[in-house]
Amino acid sequence: MMIGSRRLASRLTALVLTLTMLFASEALAATRYSTLEFGSRGSDVLALQKALLALGFDPSGTDGKFGRGTESAVILYQTSKGLTADGKAGTQTLTALYADVADSDSSSSSTDTTTTTTTATNPNTLQYGDSGDRVTELQTALTKLGYDPNGVDGRFGAGTQKAVIAFQKANKLTADGLAGTKTQNLLYSLASAADSSSSSSSDATEDSSSSGSSSSSGFTRTLRKGYTGSDVSGVQTQLSSLGYYTSTIDGVYGSGTMAAVSAFQKKNNLSVDGLVGSKTYAKLYSSSAVASGSSTTTDSSSSSDSSSSDSSSSGTTTYASLSYGSSGDEVKALQKALKNLGYNVVVDGDYGSLTQSAITAFQKLNGLTVDGVAGALTQATLYGGSAVAYDSSADTSTIITDDTGKATGPSVSSVKCLYWYTEVKPTIKSGQQITIFDPATSLQWTLRLYSLGHHADSEPLTATDTAIMYKAFGYTNTWTPKPVYVKLPSGVWTLATMHNVPHLSGSIQDNDFNGHLCVHFLRTLEECAANDPDYGITHQKAIRKKWKEMTGIDITD
Repeated sequence: MMIGSRRLASRLTALVLTLTMLFASEALAATRYSTLEFGSRGSDVLALQKALLALGFDPSGTDGKFGRGTESAVILYQTSKGLTADGKAGTQTLTALYADVADSDSSSSSTDTTTTTTTATNPNTLQYGDSGDRVTELQTALTKLGYDPNGVDGRFGAGTQKAVIAFQKANKLTADGLAGTKTQNLLYSLASAADSSSSSSSDATEDSSSSGSSSSSGFTRTLRKGYTGSDVSGVQTQLSSLGYYTSTIDGVYGSGTMAAVSAFQKKNNLSVDGLVGSKTYAKLYSSSAVASGSSTTTDSSSSSDSSSSDSSSSGTTTYASLSYGSSGDEVKALQKALKNLGYNVVVDGDYGSLTQSAITAFQKLNGLTVDGVAGALTQATLYGGSAVAYDSSADTSTIITDDTGKATGPSVSSVKCLYWYTEVKPTIKSGQQITIFDPATSLQWTLRLYSLGHHADSEPLTATDTAIMYKAFGYTNTWTPKPVYVKLPSGVWTLATMHNVPHLSGSIQDNDFNGHLCVHFLRTLEECAANDPDYGITHQKAIRKKWKEMTGIDITD
């Protein structure tokens, strides 16, 4: 009996000791993390942001500052894990977060050994905050492979970081947002393969024996829509000297540059795709390059308007392909011809949304491929003397009357000014629709959300929405912020600003809008200055100014 009691006592002692160690361990774990919340700063916040980013929760930058973007990312993570979604990273949240990151790291079959999960040690590594030509090259390669860095601007911001992570995840590399040697090698290898494939198909029919003092020795990459840089400025300058490009030389490869390149390719008997490949580049800088005003005969076997059937001209008349963003006398002549046939267009020499809509309607009624681009066949038909005039009964998709789009809109008192990262972005998703009301014109139209980053990339839902929006902006395309009221999918109205310039990519093919636009919501000036210091700040100032007009209240953060 005594022996049994001793054994029982020994077992109880061991149990108590085990429980004591367990509770001590749990207590130690419970005090391991300090709570991080809005306003916190330092290395702990930086580690939090990188962990969130590695799991796909974008904190809008890894800068060691716990701002609204980080708060929003924490809320989204907490929601996904069934934790209390208060936006504060306490012990429970941090423990789960870092465990998930560890699981993610251990499941990777390949690692980018030149980088770490905290900070880059290899001088070749590109990371958040870097800038310059190497970042431009990185962004160009990402864009080429379909990973959107939110523009090719030479600045490694949150958009570039997110694109790098997406690329790393897709290729089974450590998703840390650092572009180390292994990430760069694979990225450039894949981009080069894609570029070679593009160049071989688009430049295949170009004259491979272009003569002249210049050659493709200065060629570094195939230029296409959305690219920026000194090489784009150089091409614009050369096109301008030859009479093809009449817009501002800004180093941005937009629709106007693409149209000028297409016109140059057509005039010089090159394959017309609007891209500056090695052969187009060599011809452009050669002494044999044919200027815009020179007399030439179109080689219909090598020219095309795009990938459409609008690919030839009549006789020996050569027409430069005109598209959104083009400007000048040729555009003005095009608009006059359209107006004479009854199409809704303003004769101002600028190929904007209204002209694009008119060309689209013209192509529909004249049995041409409908792409909104005034190529050789479209212009030959327009100027040929037998073009079909506008018929309202045959095409009403983009025609608006004085009353189209008119609405009363919400009362000013019912419009809120919601923060983007915490009050708007978590409640919406790509593909949803939002209603835009312009208090300056009482016009209303619908946008579909395209992608969500520092702002809402969106696109007009229909061609009619594009026409209404274009009317609200005074039939001009401008980057100047316009204050608008936005009705969210929840039914709540909030103040925002937007522009109406189509750029980069879009997903709706028949809305007469070639690309997407941006809708900006309220953000803190501190966060915006860190992640979107130029154009973003311009929108934030416009939002604050309008809110002051509406309520008399200053937004100070």
